[in-house]
Amino acid sequence: MTVSRLFWPAVACVAAVVGVLEVRSALDETQTWDEGIHISAGYIYLVRGDYSWNLEHPPLVKLVSALPLTGLHLDVPAPVADGKRRDQVQYGIEFLYRNRVHADTILIVARSANILLALLFVVALAWWTRRRFGSAAALLAVVLCAFDPNLIAHGRYVTTDFPVTVFYFFACVLWVEYLERGAFRSLLLAALVFTTAMVTKFSAVLLIPTFVVLYAVGWVERPKEFPLRRLAVAGGAIFATLFAGVIAIYWPETVRCLTTRVPRLADVANRGNMAGAILWRLGRTLHLPAHRFLVGLNAVAEHNTGGHASYLMGLRSETGWWYYFPVVFAVKSTIAALAAAAIVLVNGIWRTVRAGFRGIPIMAVGLAFPPVLYFVLSMTSGINIGMRHILPVYPFLYVGVAAALRSATARAKACATVGLALGLLQILECRSIAPDYLAFFNALAGGPANGPLYLADSNIDWGQDVKKLVHWLDAHGTRRVRVFYFGNAQLRYYGVEELGFPGPRDQQGWNEIDDYCVANVTPLLGNYVPLEELAQLRLREPIAKVGWSMYVYDLRKPKPSPPR
Repeated sequence: MTVSRLFWPAVACVAAVVGVLEVRSALDETQTWDEGIHISAGYIYLVRGDYSWNLEHPPLVKLVSALPLTGLHLDVPAPVADGKRRDQVQYGIEFLYRNRVHADTILIVARSANILLALLFVVALAWWTRRRFGSAAALLAVVLCAFDPNLIAHGRYVTTDFPVTVFYFFACVLWVEYLERGAFRSLLLAALVFTTAMVTKFSAVLLIPTFVVLYAVGWVERPKEFPLRRLAVAGGAIFATLFAGVIAIYWPETVRCLTTRVPRLADVANRGNMAGAILWRLGRTLHLPAHRFLVGLNAVAEHNTGGHASYLMGLRSETGWWYYFPVVFAVKSTIAALAAAAIVLVNGIWRTVRAGFRGIPIMAVGLAFPPVLYFVLSMTSGINIGMRHILPVYPFLYVGVAAALRSATARAKACATVGLALGLLQILECRSIAPDYLAFFNALAGGPANGPLYLADSNIDWGQDVKKLVHWLDAHGTRRVRVFYFGNAQLRYYGVEELGFPGPRDQQGWNEIDDYCVANVTPLLGNYVPLEELAQLRLREPIAKVGWSMYVYDLRKPKPSPPR
């Protein structure tokens, strides 16, 4: 009764604390690698209707993040003289650092949309989970989600990873509610959230097989409630909503396809992978134009097949490893999350043995199957650059453990104790890494100090710690430093007098260095750059780790003692 009475005040307190953590840490970080690209692309979509930028990510998050920037009347850098698009990384740099408004203002205004979404997610999760599993379970799920350092880290950035996590979760559970009740309102809600996920990030395409399997489960359990007419209505509603959503979100692009001559999808789709082959077949059969939504799907499939430079436990690869994400889950998840996974697994096995597959509620399947499918299919990806690509797993896990503990009525006190312990542990782990949430590694893996033994790139180092480096330099009485930076923030914009490094084989040049030297951990590990490039620094011990992503080395010469 006490939990029920205090539920919404407690949720409000959690949301307020998380909001403060998100805003304070966001203000102290420069742009991550991708944010300038997303922000400038979204602004171009709004002011020019040009959707040819950043095709690998659908436009919704970029549009929403750029919308409050329109009130700042920002300058839009012009394309190069020959009409071709500039490199999108460089364009994002110019948009942020050569505009009439300070880059930090542009950044926090754009980030505010995702921070607001993070707070709305806390409230929506609280409402839905309470309705399904009660106040105590909902409060536990809220605390676990709200204080997961990985979710906090990505909830602050203008990227698609956190938003798709939110929409993926709600698309699945709303779809299950439709399967349970058959109400058209539930179907419409599921279709709307499905569409929102699809125009947020292309990985949401995994919702299609997820919806199909969950529908099949419902049909097997209650075949009389799933006639062919219901299948046709459900499929038609999903397709029609997606079609309308894509037309609306891509409106200038849709008009372009309707009013001008554009290439055919079959002419641009790459048949070298499954997704590309499907797009080619659809394009050829239906005579589809090369709409940016479809071209973007094709581009992601190409990238996924071709791979990306990756680092894992001292190894480097262009195509990744099947076990990359299991390692990521093991070392980047909180101990509370690992314990939750163990509880959910044991509870699932026990209930299946006890009641059989037919005795499992479809909502339990809806909380278990989507994250498992997402995780397993992620293991086939050639893009192994960050745990952000498995973020959608975590809301299912946290709601699942809360529901499992709530269902064990025979051991209610013990389960309540376990839930309280999980929540407190999550808060303590979040506190242990604040405000450097991106660099979180659990204590079993040795914490953030041992992070580079396992992973690099956006797991630790996304170019976000330049302002923290400035604070460190100011505390040590200089802004002059040699920097090997991995990121797109402009060091001189923040007053850093950056000096270069000698070539890797210029021993005399290295011997003459008389400065602090700084290198981001990703190039230090030989990812994206040759191993020999920073070999001279790897032989030394850093005197500081700024934000856990920038390593500082003292190569200053000893100063002669003044004469007495």
